[in-house]
Amino acid sequence: MSIETLRQSIAATKDVAYFNTGWAGPSPEPVLARMREVFEREAAAGPASLESLRLARELNEEARVVLAGLFAAEPNEVLITHGTTEGLNIVLHGFNWQPGDELVTCDLEHMALANPPPVLAERHGVSVRRVELPVGASEEEQLRLVTEAITPRMRIVALSHIQFSCGLRMPIKAIADMAHRAGALVLVDGAQTGGQIAIDVREIGADFYAVSGQKWLLGPIGTGALYVAREHARAIEPLFTTHTISDGRVQVAENAGPSSPMQRFRVTAQSPALLAGLIEAARTMQAIDMDVVEARANELASRLRAGLLALPGCALSGPREGPTSCGLVAVTVQGWEPRQVVEALWERWRIAARAVAFPPAVRFSCHVFNTEAEIDKAVGALALLVKDGPPESVEASAAH
Repeated sequence: MSIETLRQSIAATKDVAYFNTGWAGPSPEPVLARMREVFEREAAAGPASLESLRLARELNEEARVVLAGLFAAEPNEVLITHGTTEGLNIVLHGFNWQPGDELVTCDLEHMALANPPPVLAERHGVSVRRVELPVGASEEEQLRLVTEAITPRMRIVALSHIQFSCGLRMPIKAIADMAHRAGALVLVDGAQTGGQIAIDVREIGADFYAVSGQKWLLGPIGTGALYVAREHARAIEPLFTTHTISDGRVQVAENAGPSSPMQRFRVTAQSPALLAGLIEAARTMQAIDMDVVEARANELASRLRAGLLALPGCALSGPREGPTSCGLVAVTVQGWEPRQVVEALWERWRIAARAVAFPPAVRFSCHVFNTEAEIDKAVGALALLVKDGPPESVEASAAH
C-alpha cells in the first residue's frame, strides 16, 4: 500500500488535520472492513459456536505471528494484550521483587509506567530511582544520567523508547548494554514506537517490550502486545490467576488448539474482531515498510519544528533534530494554557492535537498519512493564536 492510498482510506483525513495519533490513530478502511467481517461472522454463527471459537483461536495465533514480525521476535515470545499498560503491569507486578531491590525509571514517563513503581515500593520494599531528564537531553546526557542511577541492587531499568510528553527518543540499546553489565533487566514502554519506527528487540537489547495497537499502528483501541525474551519468561509470574493458569501451568480446554508459554500471562479473552483489526493494521504498516514510515514522520516533524521555531511566542518542549527526535513534537504558546490551545485548534480549524501535563505543552503527532499542507495549516493556526492572544480566563470573566 502506498502512503497516498493509506491516506485516502482514512476517513478522518477528509475534514480533519489529525495530529493526535500518539493517543489513538484513525484506522484505515481495510482495518474497519476486516473488523466488520469478523463481527458479522460471529453474529451469523454465534460467538461461542465451534466455528467462532475456532476463528478466535486462529486470530490470536495469527496476531502473535504478525506482531512478532513487528518486534523482530519469535511468536512464542509475544503475548497479545489490551494495550501497553497491561503489558507493563504484567512485567512489573509479576517480577519476584525482594526488599531493597531497585528499579530505575525517569520523570518524563506516562502514568502507565510512572504509577506502578510507588506501588512496588509500598508492597515489596522496592527502592525507586527516578532520573530527572531534560526534554532536550542528548543521547550522551541521557546515558550518563541513567548510568549514575545504577547500583548493584538494580533489578529492572524501565523506560520509554520515546517519551510521550515531549518526543524525546532514548538510546535504549546503549542503556540496555549498560544495564545488562550491571545485572539488571530492561523493560521498554513502546507505546509511541510500535507503528512509528522499526523495532528489533534483540538488536536493542530489550528484555521486555510493550506496545499499543491503537496508536501509530492505527489499529483498534483495546489491543496491544508484550514481548518477553524467551530466556526471561520465567523471571516473571502471572499477574492474574485465570482460566488459563493452574498451579503456574498453562491449562487449556480440549478444543483450545495450540498454546504458547506466553499464554500463562494472558489476562482474559479479546474480541476476535479487534484481533482481526490489529492484524490488518500491523500488516498495513509493515507493507508500507517501517523505515519509510519513520523517515516520513521525521520529515514532517522537522517541517513542523522549523515552522514553530520561526514563530515568536512559541517554544519547543523537546528535542529539535537528530537521533533523539521523532514524529512527536511538543510546543508551548506564550500566554496560553495547553488545554486552551488544543480547544482553539479544534474549534476554529478542526486540527486535532493533545495537551500534556508534564512538562506542560501541546503535542503534535506527525504520522505517515499527514501532509505538508496540514503541517503548514497547524503552524499558521498557532501564529494566529499568538497574534490574537489567549481568551479571557473564567476567573477574569467572573471578576467582571
